[in-house]
Amino acid sequence: MYLTGNKSIYMSIFSFFTITLTGTFAFAHSGHTHEEKLRISLPNVVAKVNDQDIHNNDILRELKKTLKNYKDRGIPLTAEEEKITAKKLIDNEIGRALLLQKGNEIKALVTEKILNQKIREIKSTFKSDAVFEHELKNRKLTLEQYKKELKTDLLMQQVIDREIEPNIKISEEDIKSFYEKNKNKFKTDKKARASVILIKAKRGDTKSEISAQLKLESILDKIKNGSSFDKMAIKHSQDSLAPKGGDLGYFAKNQIFGAFSERAFDMKVNEVSPVFKTGLGFHILKLTDLKDGGIIPLDKAKTRVEKIIRKNRVGAAIRSYVENLKQKSKIKIYF
Repeated sequence: MYLTGNKSIYMSIFSFFTITLTGTFAFAHSGHTHEEKLRISLPNVVAKVNDQDIHNNDILRELKKTLKNYKDRGIPLTAEEEKITAKKLIDNEIGRALLLQKGNEIKALVTEKILNQKIREIKSTFKSDAVFEHELKNRKLTLEQYKKELKTDLLMQQVIDREIEPNIKISEEDIKSFYEKNKNKFKTDKKARASVILIKAKRGDTKSEISAQLKLESILDKIKNGSSFDKMAIKHSQDSLAPKGGDLGYFAKNQIFGAFSERAFDMKVNEVSPVFKTGLGFHILKLTDLKDGGIIPLDKAKTRVEKIIRKNRVGAAIRSYVENLKQKSKIKIYF
């Protein structure tokens, strides 16, 4: 209840050409809440790839989204930049079409069972199905549209898994070299571990606040006289952490409720804070451990290093693979 920051959206659709291309799920063709007016005009069919027409629907949707993103950042695109962006999006769609055609060639298959399993996995990252559905609505996607795009991405992933991934080799020397050159990426923040006791009070209700404060001061006195903080938390604390003895676990300074972090990182291990007030009521905090930050040693960072290298190499390999497919294909662009 005390951690800060919003959980990242973990929806599926693979952004194959707008981000590095492995292991990261995000909306590739997400919608937007405000329509941007385009200054350029796209033909209905923007390209033809081996006799397959590429229509403008997805291009227009993604172009409007891009325009809005830049406008919201205070750097609206010029008409020429809008045109360049459209051309890049068309090129992306050509790449997607080529990967899908290759998928058909190697008989890639995504069954309804696989698709529904992936949908369930994605839904499980949201607090509820209703939140998931609300996110789709915000992005102007129906569940069927979303499933269709997800299926497309899973088919492309099969091409990557079969045609590209097996050719990526990473040696011990590669890992060591990357780590040595990028040690700053493997820093850890100083972390504290603390426990808390909360006695709730109605905000603005003087009687309730005085009662809560007096009760917590009585608990604090007992702790100072030898009572266990954990047992006092289990018995008296009025929040969801009470059954755990009030244990907040480990947290970095920017990960925790400000009223806690500003105290915890200035305390000594096993020190208990004076009573303090927040919007929830009155608290006392006990610092139970403190870990200094520093550089993660290679043996502990190895798996992460390998994943980063693989992600970078697969991304580069996909771009090269798509360029090779283009050379062997008949492609016409009408914009």
